[in-house]
Amino acid sequence: MQPDAPQPGFGGRFFDGGMHHVIGFRGGLFLAFLVVLLAVAIVALLLSMRRRREDVGEAHAMTRPSSGANAMRILDERLARGDLDVEEYTRRRDVLLGQPSPSTAS
Repeated sequence: MQPDAPQPGFGGRFFDGGMHHVIGFRGGLFLAFLVVLLAVAIVALLLSMRRRREDVGEAHAMTRPSSGANAMRILDERLARGDLDVEEYTRRRDVLLGQPSPSTAS
């Protein structure tokens, strides 16, 4: 047996010159391609999740009434339930709309 030859049963083809003998140059390129493909997929997934979150936020903002419209709706409901009389309703409505009420205009 020659001392420089790899010993059978240990090492052999995998450890004598590295994995490039097994995989070859094309296998290395394929592995690099897979790494790049995985990175692109992760970036695309993150961008998709971000866009979806922004779309949901915009949809929620469009369905939520503004505070002025919400206050007017509540004021209308209180008048309809009888919680307010017409004078009180008119006074509060004028305040919400920024109009001076007749009693404070003088």
